[in-house]
Amino acid sequence: MDASSSPQPPSRARRGGLQEFVRRLTSGPETLIVGPDRPAWSAGLVGLLALGLALRLPWLGAIPNPWGPEGTAALRALGLARSANPGGVGATVLTALTAGAFRVLGPSFTSARLVMVVALLAMVAASASLLRRRPALALTVVLLLHPWSVAWSRTGLDPAAVSLGLAALGPVAWWHAVRARSTWGVAAAAQLIALGLHFSPLALLPALACVAWIALPARRPIFTWPSTWVALAAGAFHAAIAVKFGPSFVGAPRPGLGATVRAIFDTVSGVSTLRYFAGAPSWVEALTAVAVLLLVAVSARRVLNDDLGRFAALQLLVAAVGLPLLGRHPVESWGFVLLAPWAIWCAAWAKTRPERAFIGGGSLAIAVTAALASHFLQGSGAELALRADAPDGRFWALQVPRERVAIASLVRAAVLADARGAPAVITWSEAAFEPLRFVIASAHGAQIVGASLDETIPEGRREYRLTNGRWVLMGWHRVHYWTMPGGLPLAAVWARNTGE
Repeated sequence: MDASSSPQPPSRARRGGLQEFVRRLTSGPETLIVGPDRPAWSAGLVGLLALGLALRLPWLGAIPNPWGPEGTAALRALGLARSANPGGVGATVLTALTAGAFRVLGPSFTSARLVMVVALLAMVAASASLLRRRPALALTVVLLLHPWSVAWSRTGLDPAAVSLGLAALGPVAWWHAVRARSTWGVAAAAQLIALGLHFSPLALLPALACVAWIALPARRPIFTWPSTWVALAAGAFHAAIAVKFGPSFVGAPRPGLGATVRAIFDTVSGVSTLRYFAGAPSWVEALTAVAVLLLVAVSARRVLNDDLGRFAALQLLVAAVGLPLLGRHPVESWGFVLLAPWAIWCAAWAKTRPERAFIGGGSLAIAVTAALASHFLQGSGAELALRADAPDGRFWALQVPRERVAIASLVRAAVLADARGAPAVITWSEAAFEPLRFVIASAHGAQIVGASLDETIPEGRREYRLTNGRWVLMGWHRVHYWTMPGGLPLAAVWARNTGE
């Protein structure tokens, strides 16, 4: 028998497989073949964008229930919108965008959240236009219908939805420009990537992955392009501004390996969002982790044979390794770092599937993800507590009232009706009720003011107290009481008895 045809030892075979992957990863890009889209694919993309919009617009100002940090962010944007000299007010990019929405649409939580919705849909559509056909539709399904995307694009608390859009659009534009050998396309894509640093320091991870992509041997000539150095210089300028004025992770604890692995599976599968916002039972976590592992195992070989798939694998690798190294425990709103490269991975997988198989599997995926995402229209919120009486220890959310109107707006209306024109002050002790400051400040007139219990309470005003629905205040009488859609107590507003 010829020695060359004899079977190799397993160790050599494994080594050969690893070498083949490295060779493919470092090989030059294949010829770019992009054909015109058929009307059916374009219609499918428009339909997915419409479905994504339909999952976000209903009760946009109330679900999830606005809570403390979201109210604080809206209050800062309101101050900028009403400033006579907006250029002289220190503001983040998100605050400036929200202030612009307030000037055009009026100050409300709906206006603030609409910034997230419009920005995400626009960036997803732009990302899809760079891929086309099956990859475009697969990318759109993940980015628009994934439970994480729906939940975090319906809140103005955190620029997570904008970060998700940039973490997908920037790298996809970068991959497209590098593959097409477009010098100034690389420069433009770099600005999109660097822009993400203004919204989250974690945007550094997709940026590093993109630089690593062109640092591979077959792509190193790109460093000879003047546009590449212009892009890197402009990106460094963005990074300097973001480090100076943006959010920081300094002083926070590092996560362990187990916490990081769990965060990866929970984010990609969407189970962390379902648990965080919807109180999903614990067994869902194990089931979805198995589903993600199975999907990766089935798709890995085909995906890693594709240039886009290898790019997605590099993005995922850098995100998984870099997340624990940044020095802060992963939290739910940072899921964009993992979800964006996962969407690119799914796009690469769809590219390798037959058309009929893609349409059948894609339809099932749309139905499942849309059903999960639609849960957030039932009244979930972001303010969490652990239910001691729940047998499985589930999280429960501070939901909206049965009226599906933000509780802060209902409280102000109830106090206005009870005070009958008299000056009043509403006090509270829970951070979840901080959005009341924004609701009071956005309304004209000084009849009602608000203050937390650790602040000086104005004299000469009738005092009202906003509490959790389970509380009872002695020496006060209850003015109004609200419950969640499921009947659980939500909140109550009390008036101090005369003479107390």
